[in-house]
Amino acid sequence: MKSERDGSIWLLLTVLALIWGSSFILMKRGLYHEEVPVLTPWQMATARLAIAWLALSPLLFRYAALFPRHWKPLLGTGLLGNGIPALLFATAQTRIPSALSGMLNSLTPLMTLLTGALFFATPVRMVHVLGICIGLLGAMGLVLFGQADGLGGWSWYALLPVLGTLGYGFSGNIVKRHLHALPPMATAALALTWMGPLAIGLALGSGLPEKLRTDPNAWNALGHVAVLAVMSSAFALVLWNMLLQRTTAIRASMVTYLMPVVAIAWGLLDRESIGPIQLGMVALVLGAVWLVSAAERGR
Repeated sequence: MKSERDGSIWLLLTVLALIWGSSFILMKRGLYHEEVPVLTPWQMATARLAIAWLALSPLLFRYAALFPRHWKPLLGTGLLGNGIPALLFATAQTRIPSALSGMLNSLTPLMTLLTGALFFATPVRMVHVLGICIGLLGAMGLVLFGQADGLGGWSWYALLPVLGTLGYGFSGNIVKRHLHALPPMATAALALTWMGPLAIGLALGSGLPEKLRTDPNAWNALGHVAVLAVMSSAFALVLWNMLLQRTTAIRASMVTYLMPVVAIAWGLLDRESIGPIQLGMVALVLGAVWLVSAAERGR
């Protein structure tokens, strides 16, 4: 039974890594067409949230009755796990390579541990503190030495994905602590209900309809955003909630072990350059995540 449970956990981790690791290149395709800007970060983020909510909205007929009882944690995970990170990663994608966004996303397990210790009474050992310090050192190195497109040695935009992972950390702990008993599809649909209707209004007010009418590349960009929304923000969110039901928030966030590999592969296929210093910083980040994960398994 335990081996079957571990097998399902690793299967979910692998599928989520493939989906979320590919999301960075989809964001780039939504923002640019042959290096020419198409959608703004605001248009892409709001369209992504709106489409993801519409994809899951049929589930509201079944689960809407759960909303009044759990509205506060659903608001927290909807805002911190979906709304804010969508805008942060979209904005960062305009100034840093997609592979670098994927690398920085590896901080998610460390942020999950940090927020759990500070706000959810998660026990912390010295090895956890060591892992956090090493991971943050690696993240700082990625910021300082990342070669963002034409921006020289570093870019403050690389801090935006770091803030996004902080939101993911809060969201994972909220779901694990307060929404654990809800069906995974209910948690996904109801959390996005806080974001979806608002996102529709914001997308319409962002100039997106006019962009679709006047720019011949806009529909192609929106198509990539739609794939991103359905796969990474709707379907993957259900799988993520399933994973959180089967294991701890820290172990679930191990999905980011594999995501940089997928993101780097897409980045290289898209002719993005990855320098040896960046790879060294990634090794620090992933080493820190492995250290924290090993400590979790040793409890």
